[in-house]
Amino acid sequence: MARKIPSSRPTSRKPANKSPKFLIIAVCEGKNTEPAYLKSFARHYGNGLVEVETVAPAGAPLTIVQTAVARKKARDGRKKTDSFDKLFEVWAVFDRDEHPNIPQALDMAKANNVQIAISNPCIEIWPLLHFADHQAPIHRHKLQRELAEHMPSYQSDGSKIIDFEAIKDRFTVARTRAERQLAGHEATGDPYGNPSTTLYRLLDKIIQNGIVPSSGDGHKTT
Repeated sequence: MARKIPSSRPTSRKPANKSPKFLIIAVCEGKNTEPAYLKSFARHYGNGLVEVETVAPAGAPLTIVQTAVARKKARDGRKKTDSFDKLFEVWAVFDRDEHPNIPQALDMAKANNVQIAISNPCIEIWPLLHFADHQAPIHRHKLQRELAEHMPSYQSDGSKIIDFEAIKDRFTVARTRAERQLAGHEATGDPYGNPSTTLYRLLDKIIQNGIVPSSGDGHKTT
């Protein structure tokens, strides 16, 4: 069944006046780019029901996953002593770029039930997909320059902040393009090839858990 993803904030949502019920702990490579975007996305789509806690900068991919595993174990221990603690997931958010130990990082994440949001060559492929489709391999520096052409507020040689307001209404378009990229790489046996990103899977979680349940229904996570 095709998943319905809103292009912007659904009009049926109510103003947030409750404590978050779902927590995403995102251990990020970048100090500002990923955390700022994820928090903006959660404010828009989370409806006050989703909290995003970021840990950044967290180093290279293997170190990021190690940190994510440690955070998950700590949170699991807390959950055992407090059954009313929020439901949560831990995500490792990093670039493929030219980093070493990517297979080891992926294996460790899978073994410890840590979710992965990986972008190749870098996270900037995700906002670029809001403006244009892109299927050819690209170096991160060229990618960053192309994003800056579409998004003047993003400075490839300075402040690398993704302007959420400039792209928030094109989420569905970008997601479709990202899925098509991944499908093409999977067909050739290179699931995280250049260019690609799985960041939208993390964003899906925010959307799904930010939906206000119908009257009389309990809040359900997916």
